[in-house]
Amino acid sequence: MRTPAVIVFGLLLSPACLQAAENICDQSETRSTPSPDGKWVANVQEEVCATSGGAAAGITVVLVPDQDASRGKRVFIMPVPRSREDWPRIRWHDSHALEIRVPNLTEAAPPEPLHEGIRISLAYCGDNPEDRERLANYKTAVKQWQKDVSAWAARRKQDEAAAGPRPTRPEEPRLATGRCTD
Repeated sequence: MRTPAVIVFGLLLSPACLQAAENICDQSETRSTPSPDGKWVANVQEEVCATSGGAAAGITVVLVPDQDASRGKRVFIMPVPRSREDWPRIRWHDSHALEIRVPNLTEAAPPEPLHEGIRISLAYCGDNPEDRERLANYKTAVKQWQKDVSAWAARRKQDEAAAGPRPTRPEEPRLATGRCTD
């Protein structure tokens, strides 16, 4: 079930959460990709932070100047996928253009578009906007189905015969993940 990941993703994007828990975070091992000129490094890592409500986790991309790690800046975050194979891939087009590549069905917010002269873009591996839309529609339909089942259960408690049939769960679409292979 992906709902917790979406909730956690939302918590990490919350400005209050970021300010309140920024200093109480743990990071996993980092995948580092230096810029062509060696002046910057893009680090991809899992970050787990304490929040007022518990903990939040996400996969982040942090840009760090080669000579001053204290100036590192988180420029992208996404929910933690099921596999490390689905973590973002970094591609430097040149020293001032960074592309963050994610699998097609990743629920990623856009990255910060510009950081200290570096243009940052998001690309989907196996890019298929229609599949992303089908997945979003399915998730919306599941939320509505959950509400419908709750209402049906309440009606059933009052009068089992009048409740009617249980609402049918939406069928999950079969979609290719568009996993990044490069």
